Amino acid sequence: MSYYYGENGVLLPPFRIISATALSEAVFHGVRLWKNRDDMGNESVYVCGIGFNNRHNVPVIPKMSPKPQLDLFAPRAAAKPAASQKESAALKVTKDPGPEIGDLFDTNFNAADIAEWELLFRDVPQYNYHFKRAQIASAFDRPLHKKLIASHAFERLREISFLGAIDYLFHPNGKPANIRHSRYDHTIGVALLSQRYCRLMGLSDADCDLLGAAALLHDIGHGPFSHTLEPEFARRFNRNHHQLTNQIITGEVQLDLSVNHLLVKHNVDPNEVIALLSKKSDHPHASLFSGPVNIDTLEGISRTKTYVHPNHVHCHPRLLLEAAVKLDADSLKRLDKFWQLKEDIYRNFIFGPMCFATDHLCREFVVKNAPDFAADDFLLTEKAFLNSHPAFKKFLHSLKNRIELDGVADVVDHQISASASTLDLNEAKVPRREFHINKDVEVRCFADLSKRYYEEKNSFLRRVGSLTDPAQQAAAASLFD
Repeated sequence: MSYYYGENGVLLPPFRIISATALSEAVFHGVRLWKNRDDMGNESVYVCGIGFNNRHNVPVIPKMSPKPQLDLFAPRAAAKPAASQKESAALKVTKDPGPEIGDLFDTNFNAADIAEWELLFRDVPQYNYHFKRAQIASAFDRPLHKKLIASHAFERLREISFLGAIDYLFHPNGKPANIRHSRYDHTIGVALLSQRYCRLMGLSDADCDLLGAAALLHDIGHGPFSHTLEPEFARRFNRNHHQLTNQIITGEVQLDLSVNHLLVKHNVDPNEVIALLSKKSDHPHASLFSGPVNIDTLEGISRTKTYVHPNHVHCHPRLLLEAAVKLDADSLKRLDKFWQLKEDIYRNFIFGPMCFATDHLCREFVVKNAPDFAADDFLLTEKAFLNSHPAFKKFLHSLKNRIELDGVADVVDHQISASASTLDLNEAKVPRREFHINKDVEVRCFADLSKRYYEEKNSFLRRVGSLTDPAQQAAAASLFD
């Protein structure tokens, strides 16, 4: 076994290939290595794209020139020429139309609505909702941001689903081949918006570090299944993602002490980051996080829209952010449409019958099996959480299979009600958010958007089968066998 040298002549430990014909990848001391064995048994080592034969002395790896910064919001390559009318007609005949939106969700999307979106967002590059490591490394130029992204607490977000249990039931855009969303990708998207805002406004490096750090840390404390199980962790153990976020930022939890150290080392006040995220900051650009049209909701609603509509309709968060900065007549039309979309997402999807019932039943499972769960479960990734709670994993998958087979929004609510018609049903409080636009006020800056866009919060009752009663639990379980 040979040894290989990394940057500055650092000796790297050997590594072994498990499969003789497969290309494998490993990372040692920050240096990326590829090792391959061809059909003749000859081995080659590739380091940063340069190949060395392992039968000869391996020279010190030369310094690589820095890559130019990558703009993940940049338009993609030009589209291919449109097909001829005959080819287009043939494609329309053979193409699978896919499921109708009404089959899954009670939404208000229609042809006129889609046409309005396409009119407001003409020639828009499709937003990339999933980011590769190389893209991320090139997109962020501030040392603090790079190191925060590399931290353990941030890496943990890769295994925290964006919408909780809902992510295990649906595929974005209704396509099973699509990757599901995570808090990691969402947070990267929010940080990119923060970076874009700083450039548009010509802010100082200090402000860029502060706002970028707040963007990267705004969801750092989310627990397994995000908002699905958080109410039960908060009620039983006084644990929620706001509290854990603050503890990570101040270095009060063993999950990751490096975040606080990095902030202090780069002259970013941890308390100011917390103030921005808790909407208590007097920073001139605090509305980037606290306003009704903030970078978190711009990215999050755009991302959630991929669940709701099977055919992607452009809702690029970068263009929405630029509209919130520019604030001309066309920009306000885009933002008005976004505000209407936000209401539709909450009313008909997140708090719609199927998604609400899914979250409710998962919480009821935790209630029923309370002794099996502990406060420290909130610190786990979802993979570790499911391994620790196989019964919950089985329940989640059985629930998923039942909903996918029926393919209708009210299957959980109605099926459980029908099976348990002789039993008392649990009435759950469902949040209701009503979104309004005041077009009479003058909007001169980003902060003024809070005058134009506002919402009212109330609730209503929905009847959902309870799993706390043994008889109801048996009736519900019979649906998932």
